[in-house]
Amino acid sequence: MKAMTDIIVKASALALMLLVGMTPAIAEQKVALKDACPINVENWRGKAFYEILFMNRQANGSGVGYYYNSLGKTLEAPNDVMDARFRALNADTLKKEYGSDGILFNGPRRLVANGLTGMAWDGCKERVIATIAFRVLGIFETPDLSKAVSGTLPSYTVLTSKRSNTFKFNTGETVYELITPEGSVYTMFSLSLKIDPKNTIENLPTLGKRLTLPAGWNFRARKLDKDMTLTSAADSNPPNTIVLDQLEGNYQYNAGASAKR
Repeated sequence: MKAMTDIIVKASALALMLLVGMTPAIAEQKVALKDACPINVENWRGKAFYEILFMNRQANGSGVGYYYNSLGKTLEAPNDVMDARFRALNADTLKKEYGSDGILFNGPRRLVANGLTGMAWDGCKERVIATIAFRVLGIFETPDLSKAVSGTLPSYTVLTSKRSNTFKFNTGETVYELITPEGSVYTMFSLSLKIDPKNTIENLPTLGKRLTLPAGWNFRARKLDKDMTLTSAADSNPPNTIVLDQLEGNYQYNAGASAKR
């Protein structure tokens, strides 16, 4: 009887330890994002920003986690210096400090939209890492966390991105778009220097020649004859979706665009 009691006590203690060891994000990601606060980012086209995804593994091997993003926050040094600081970050160190099953470094990035309005979450609390101030801007889901943390985010695959914001593109700007085999249009709102440091906003006019598209996919560039917006809501149903190209350029579903010119 005493042996059975000892087993129960030990099992209860183990369960308590597991509960205590769980990261807060696991519980929070089962509900909607909380404590919204408005943000407004203007005249940011071509400017640097950085993003870290603190991910947690789901039972089926997929991953879900928070976007911590620096958009709109002033950087204390030139882009090349800040890019180097971001690239020097260590995933294992951040996992131990903040708790998660995996860390995804999304960037260095440059905004392709001219600006945005929307919501940050968690009361706009900042997490300062390598002198970069990050705020929670949404939740990201990936079908295979192991592949994602190994550095391979799925390209030309529709992914869920839960956030509330409106990207703004000005009249006269050139926008870059992917068109799925089903005819859905995705418009680029940010580019990445992670894979190709020369993939700058100045080099976007040659992007179509540098991409290797799967069968049925198309790429196009078009000049806007009026202002354009891309709007998403964190609680939309169906959820907001994005597509990454092979250089991790980020494209959001554009319900107002036609696959036809």
